[in-house]
Amino acid sequence: MSEIAQRPRSPALRVYRFLNRPYYWYRPSQIPIRLRAKASRDGTPRLMRTAWGSQLYCWPDSLGRSVERTGVYDLIVAETLARLADPGETAIDAGANVGLMSNVLAHAVGPHGRVVSFEPHPLIFQTLSSNVARWRTIEGLKPIEVRQAAVSSSTGVVPLAIDPATFAVNKGTASLEQHDPMNSTEVATVSLDDEFSGPVGVLKLDVEGHELAALTGAEALLRGKLIRDILFEEHRPPPTAVTELLEGHGYIVLGARQGLSGPLVSAPADAYSRQLWDPPALLASSDPERVRQRFRRRGWLCLSRRFTRHRV
Repeated sequence: MSEIAQRPRSPALRVYRFLNRPYYWYRPSQIPIRLRAKASRDGTPRLMRTAWGSQLYCWPDSLGRSVERTGVYDLIVAETLARLADPGETAIDAGANVGLMSNVLAHAVGPHGRVVSFEPHPLIFQTLSSNVARWRTIEGLKPIEVRQAAVSSSTGVVPLAIDPATFAVNKGTASLEQHDPMNSTEVATVSLDDEFSGPVGVLKLDVEGHELAALTGAEALLRGKLIRDILFEEHRPPPTAVTELLEGHGYIVLGARQGLSGPLVSAPADAYSRQLWDPPALLASSDPERVRQRFRRRGWLCLSRRFTRHRV
């Protein structure tokens, strides 16, 4: 946890955190759903509906509980992807989990776009694949390609460590950065430079501390500015090895945080000082003015069923 996050929060910030729940203010119909939500008894994935109307199977972990209670998970990430990905372009979801953000990206890039979703864990990959097949059949959502692999610095096979206690409550915590021979499974790795040669609009990177290795495997893409926007998480404020690598390739690093009336883009330090619960999202862009323009509109696209038809 960052030093900023450890500071005592003022009463005003505590009130701000309590009120900053746009998924209820903008969708009051979600409140009775929240009150009726019950924990899964058998621990198996259940079908849940997102705020924008898509349905997906989620495990009864932190992601699944959030989707059930609010219609979304990590609202600022979902909204940033919805605003920055354009129709017809390629987007990458590295660390796709069950595919919630892949679904957002697929709606944003449309039928002529392409979303490539990487998920290494065998059990989660099965659920991701089932969700993608369901969207293709029921929603006609076709641009998602799933890959059972982890994004890293090179192609190979490495152990993916899983802490059983943590994994039980959050399926997104398996990590290539941890070493536990007793609780690990061998997974394939790929580098983005080997997988992509053309332009990429948006890269969502959620790889549990493996971001530096993942971006090292994308040096050629970064050098050529072939990835326009990179959305990632850092548990401490910049400068970090990840932000220094990105800035060394000419990217501007911004903070993205959840405001009550819409997403806010700011300097990273401001995003950390006003963070709500989880570490704020960081956004590295080769076109920061485009990012600021896309964030000017108030409201929340991904809390509306019209967001697939209403472009910023």
